[in-house]
Amino acid sequence: MKLNTKYIKGLIVTGVILIAVGTFAAIPSLRERLTGKRPKEGKHIVITENNKQDKAILDELTKVLHAMDTVTILTATGMMDAQDFADSTNTLQTDFCYTRNGDQGYYRVGQNEMVSLREAYIVVAHDLKKIFVSAPKEVINPVRLPASTEAAFLSREMYKVSRAENNRLTQIALVNSKHASCREYRISFDSAAIIRSAVMRMPDPMELEDVSKDKVLKITVNSWELGVVRKDLLRMERYLTQDYGRLLPAARLKGYELIKQ
Repeated sequence: MKLNTKYIKGLIVTGVILIAVGTFAAIPSLRERLTGKRPKEGKHIVITENNKQDKAILDELTKVLHAMDTVTILTATGMMDAQDFADSTNTLQTDFCYTRNGDQGYYRVGQNEMVSLREAYIVVAHDLKKIFVSAPKEVINPVRLPASTEAAFLSREMYKVSRAENNRLTQIALVNSKHASCREYRISFDSAAIIRSAVMRMPDPMELEDVSKDKVLKITVNSWELGVVRKDLLRMERYLTQDYGRLLPAARLKGYELIKQ
């Protein structure tokens, strides 16, 4: 996939939300962040809610999505697969690493890194050989809605809801081919409510009815380590050094352009 810094940031955030908390309600704002465009307004329709059985599945889903709301020390690794149906060359298949230690966090997708430290917020774009540095940013849990509120929200989104058991995992799927933000959302989780994989299919915000322009993001988690932190990835000197008060790239990033934002 042809990456730029804006896409790197958006894709990493999307991936982390899918693998770490799986929140669904954030999808519209995430799509806007990735594309820089607001979706077209859809036609006025009469909204109906899911039945009682479907609501029970949605309630289970949101509990799984919120199961790790309070977990702030963890490390996860896996694979990310992004596909653009409109452009067969615009694909991404790569590994990822996510580690968090309270108010500090690190994300890597392939060779592109983003780290939020107490001293600075840093994005290393290895493909561009650039380091983007800005003021520190708070590492927060992206979940915004209580589980009960999120379940009620989903019940009015006109999704076909299903639940199945497969290879000791539970899969919950939401499908609505005409949804303005996400046509399909699937997660698989284990008996401990740990998400093992997630798939999200999003339409082109400017061509909502053309499924041939959809984009699909799939996350597969290879390992979850709760209470474990990759401290080596959360050290300032891994990215930047100081020479008489002047910031410079670390030795491993020699020759990279440093850009302050």
